[in-house]
Amino acid sequence: MKWQILGCCGLAAVLTTSTTAQQAQKVIPPKTVYWMSAATQSGFGLGSAPSASDMMRMAMGGGSSGPVRQLALDLGSKLPPSPAPATAEHGIPPTMNMGTSLPLRAPKKGTPGPPADEFERPKGKLLLFWGCGENARPGQPIVIDFAKVAAGEIPANLFGGERVRVARPPSASTWPTYVYWPNADRQGGSKPVPSNASLLGEHKVAGNFAPDMQFTLQQDWLPGISTKQQKLPSGAVTLQWNVVPGATGHFAQMVSAKEEGGAPTIVFWASSEVQTFYSGMSDFVSPSEAQRLVGRKMLMPPSQSSCTIPKEAVKVAESGIFMLVSHGPEQNIIYPPRPKDPKVDWVQEWAVKARFVSRSGGILGMEDMAAAGGATTASGKPKCKPDAATEAGKAAGGGVGGSIGRAMGGAIGGLMGGKKKKGEDQACEP
Repeated sequence: MKWQILGCCGLAAVLTTSTTAQQAQKVIPPKTVYWMSAATQSGFGLGSAPSASDMMRMAMGGGSSGPVRQLALDLGSKLPPSPAPATAEHGIPPTMNMGTSLPLRAPKKGTPGPPADEFERPKGKLLLFWGCGENARPGQPIVIDFAKVAAGEIPANLFGGERVRVARPPSASTWPTYVYWPNADRQGGSKPVPSNASLLGEHKVAGNFAPDMQFTLQQDWLPGISTKQQKLPSGAVTLQWNVVPGATGHFAQMVSAKEEGGAPTIVFWASSEVQTFYSGMSDFVSPSEAQRLVGRKMLMPPSQSSCTIPKEAVKVAESGIFMLVSHGPEQNIIYPPRPKDPKVDWVQEWAVKARFVSRSGGILGMEDMAAAGGATTASGKPKCKPDAATEAGKAAGGGVGGSIGRAMGGAIGGLMGGKKKKGEDQACEP
């Protein structure tokens, strides 16, 4: 039995850029799709703003001795489970060093959702910068008034530039039957991914609602990103990083916040040559979309290994956090292969997408402390050092992290995805 491996250009390209005869062929999409999202995280995870735990890990030398490998598995199908509930197992190769399989389970119905968000009526302003270079572009920064955003007045120029096409994996809201990993299953639902894990090799997914899927992955987690900072005499800061093999494009952003008289000022900078504000370019971006965005100068090309944050943005920010993203390739597999005879319908049974990204984050002006390693507990939190609890409180309620967290409240917090959660855990353990 053979499976068709469709390179890095994605399923859409396969279905739309074939020969004239193949374009005329009737294609029936699969009833079952499986997505594997593999991320490599260096430094601390940023999303949009670091948590208190992230800040503590950075301040105390990090929580690991190297890049962390992360994996999310999402299986969606139009086929009903028999019997319910839906369940599946992903048989993994020995190279993953995680046992023989990973359990995919359906979300539990009626379980409490995440803690409610605390919103404060936003005050202050947002300053937008973009573009690599020692000096800010003419007309920057663009100033956004938080109070107007809270009142529903979203400035027309807030989300400038082109829309980023971000593909979403299967979910409970988009597929009748859905299972995922990691989950709450006691038998391996939350196994940590070892630092020496490899996805290369034979995989098999079987469940009580989907056809058996057997495939071979030829792409592995991307290498980690190592960043360095150099402050120029003008005050601008140059970010430098290693070239990531297999990368399709890079994106950097910096965010900072400070409070003066209870009115925060948020500074946001992006590496794009066109105005960009939380556009999805830090998410997984397909190779074809990355190529388009590089051409539009919204992503930096794969060969680029440095970018300077303008002195004006650094000066008004005073301090801040940054994230660098290197987008990677995809491997797409469809079964059965496309019939050579264009008169024969291509009835697809299942499709697999494996996608890859590497990210790194740090504090502006603080060198890569996360690479130094540090003691952690079973919960994954760093071990508290003398007076660390006090410093954790500062990280959660004051300084760079606290200012950004509070400023993310209200309408602008919803836009930026950095809302502060109730009941946030202590950042370290005694």
